[in-house]
Amino acid sequence: MASYESDEEQIEALKNWWKENGNSLLMGVVIVLVVLFGSRQWQGSQLAKAEEASELYESISSAFLASAQTTALTEISITEMESSNEQLRSNYTDSIYARYGALVMASMYVNQEDYEQAANELNWILDNPDLGFMQSAEEELFLTARLRLARVRLAQGMAEEALDLVTAVEPGGLDAGFSEVQGDAYLQLGQTEQARSAYERALSLAPDNANFIELKILGIGS
Repeated sequence: MASYESDEEQIEALKNWWKENGNSLLMGVVIVLVVLFGSRQWQGSQLAKAEEASELYESISSAFLASAQTTALTEISITEMESSNEQLRSNYTDSIYARYGALVMASMYVNQEDYEQAANELNWILDNPDLGFMQSAEEELFLTARLRLARVRLAQGMAEEALDLVTAVEPGGLDAGFSEVQGDAYLQLGQTEQARSAYERALSLAPDNANFIELKILGIGS
């Protein structure tokens, strides 16, 4: 370390150091402040967007749940749900709420027997797995959407497509539901032995749903 004979020399050395390094030091401080302020601004903005998306999803799910407890949805309620869903899809497309909103909308359309519109909602989920900033939703959400889409296709008489949906991926924790839908698809295709095998697998995986699945097996006959 350099030594100085007088205070004047120390002051002069400090001045020289500042001339050489002062601008870089100030620039570094400015960059740190900008990053810190920008990060807080971004976090606040993301929180506000999440709250707005949550409110839109809540309006959709509340309307659907209310209809289940009373009577069928009115045209006004459906229009309001569709409007909220469109806002979610347009303004918060990278949020998890947009995916859950689509699930609720699909259930609503199934209740209205509008199967193609229900399929559109479920396909949108499957086609958009990524959330913001390179995040992905939990795999179970997409397995649920795939399982529900398969059931919709069965309701439309599209057994081959339903079977493709539930055999193309690993079912994870939804193995029982996937097996049951496989049984339904095989039965619709007239492949009774394959249907029986799928139902028996579903029965071994879902004892809580045993009575319903046993009725399906009995319906096949011997």
